[in-house]
Amino acid sequence: MLRYRLLAAILGLPIIIVLLWLNYYLRTLGSPDDFPLMGIVLLIAGIGGWEVSQALRNRYPQASVWNGVYAALALPFIVHAIRLAVVHGATQPVTTCGLLIDSLGSTAAVMLLFLGVWSDVENRGWDGLRENAVVVLAGIYLGTATSALLLLGETPLFEMAVAFIFVLVFGLDTVAYFAGKTFGGPPLAPAISPKKTWTGAVCGLLGTLLIAALFKLVPGGGAVSAGAPWWQVGAHLSWGPLLWIGFCAGVLGQLGDLVESAFKRWAGVKDSGAILPGHGGFLDRFDSLFLTAPACYVLLAHFLQLPV
Repeated sequence: MLRYRLLAAILGLPIIIVLLWLNYYLRTLGSPDDFPLMGIVLLIAGIGGWEVSQALRNRYPQASVWNGVYAALALPFIVHAIRLAVVHGATQPVTTCGLLIDSLGSTAAVMLLFLGVWSDVENRGWDGLRENAVVVLAGIYLGTATSALLLLGETPLFEMAVAFIFVLVFGLDTVAYFAGKTFGGPPLAPAISPKKTWTGAVCGLLGTLLIAALFKLVPGGGAVSAGAPWWQVGAHLSWGPLLWIGFCAGVLGQLGDLVESAFKRWAGVKDSGAILPGHGGFLDRFDSLFLTAPACYVLLAHFLQLPV
């Protein structure tokens, strides 16, 4: 179990880093579409939506298999289209390809979701409405969280802002897991997730603060400079804002983990899926991201004095 968990972590982060580098490379060529970053967003949202539907079917066997996917994908397509039209459209020509994909994707997701919900409600009445209310709310939750990654990519830190958040939440999960497993301690939320401990939670929070501090201590991350390169996080943020973002990731990351655990317990499943050995599903791997990404974007926009 531990071996598979480490393998998934070792392979997962480099894949994300490679996609973010590809996004940077295409950006240097003048492409405003951010297709690699959009791919990361759609992958997490789409598979997460699928896992929501599958978990829901454990409680409601007649629930739709696909409505969770449609609900989770609609918002990222819409946010990406607005980003292209409003942010980039004001400064450079917008590619027809990007807007076309967003238009087709958002329209298809919304229409298929509408038809799926309509069919369920028409055939099963109140039960269909109740099940799809959960699916739509979960989709909005996933869509909002993953769309924040697109917004992070629009900050002056560009892809580095996205990588920074991933490093924080992956570091949080790793430190909290090993600290809880090694030192034990009183359970954090026994009714929701009996294996999580206060020791793991505190160590996870301290771990994110340390990781955030490391971005300040690396070469080039010292004094704040308005003309600093986009990849030097510490040169764009002073100690206070950097540690605030680390604190936010440490607290909200664990809260997001508990939200997903509560959903799984309500649905009656142990793991959200089996696609990632040692972790379970995509929801199990990225649950710490879902509250962290939007909140850290708001903090980053505030500290960098950007319009939210």
